[in-house]
Amino acid sequence: MLHGSDESLATKIYISIAKELSGVSVPTFYLHGEIKFLHNNRAIKTTKTCEKADIIIINKKLDLPAGCEEKAIFSTHYRTYLKNENIVGSFFWQKGRPNIIFRRAYLEENKIRLSQSFQKYID
Repeated sequence: MLHGSDESLATKIYISIAKELSGVSVPTFYLHGEIKFLHNNRAIKTTKTCEKADIIIINKKLDLPAGCEEKAIFSTHYRTYLKNENIVGSFFWQKGRPNIIFRRAYLEENKIRLSQSFQKYID
């Protein structure tokens, strides 16, 4: 569970990641799974269907509805990221610190070029 300041930081990071991956200035999120602080967050634009989303944020499960396969999927859990090659990256907390990781193969395959500020997070 995140505290208020951590939730604010996490929200800003998710927005930056979504902008980076989608190229959209106000990205639309599809939230899949239990991600309470994002579900209740007015700082992000969400949709109830993944087809209308610019980015999909998943928790632990990957049983996404049909039509979601072509969207950028980002995980809130590192293990979920490791187990699924179709996930572009993960943003998770470890020892009280935020961690970001992007999958190089996914970025190259989808011709996504991250800005300099995100280059150090590519694995």
